[in-house]
Amino acid sequence: MTVTDERAGAAAPASTTPLLDVRDLHVEFHTRDGVARAVNGVNYSVRAGETLAVLGESGSGKSVTAQTVMGILDMPPGRITHGEILFQGEDMLKMSAEQRRRIRGRKIAMIFQDALSSLNPVLSVGYQLGEMFRVHQGMSRKQARAKAIELMDRVRIPAAKDRIGDYPHQFSGGMRQRIMIAMALALEPDLIIADEPTTALDVTVQAQVMDLLA
Repeated sequence: MTVTDERAGAAAPASTTPLLDVRDLHVEFHTRDGVARAVNGVNYSVRAGETLAVLGESGSGKSVTAQTVMGILDMPPGRITHGEILFQGEDMLKMSAEQRRRIRGRKIAMIFQDALSSLNPVLSVGYQLGEMFRVHQGMSRKQARAKAIELMDRVRIPAAKDRIGDYPHQFSGGMRQRIMIAMALALEPDLIIADEPTTALDVTVQAQVMDLLA
């Protein structure tokens, strides 16, 4: 995939400095059949309050770009050969694994395309939502449970208090996607990356999910 944001090369005033600035990013995969160049010179920037849509056909590298920004790309077989990913002015590619881990969830969150495979099937949704608060904010189980219910209410899951102990497979596709959105919103990050969050949902549910994101 090759994406160029015309704003990326322009000098921005201090007040409009990009929250995220991706510069000339190249990612490739080493396979048995040779090298697959998935991302070739991607440039884009996102400022606070902005929404940026990256369009492309299936297999064009959209998800690879998102995973690279999040720091969750499997390496190997993936390899970042060139570029910079500046978040609030700091190049994340030069950060340690621990530094990037502290940013994920707290500063940057991601909504994945397939909620069922992204959620842990053997843990209740309440536990998974609450874990964000226990790990990052040191809350007790009781406090984390209350916050999880609050989040489920926020994304309009009916009877949230009664469903806090349910497992992912007990929810519909649309409800699971709402839970993924709730997890992304949990720590009030500065940036949310949504990787095709309405995939496989019917048109009515797609509209509801997009409304929730907005």
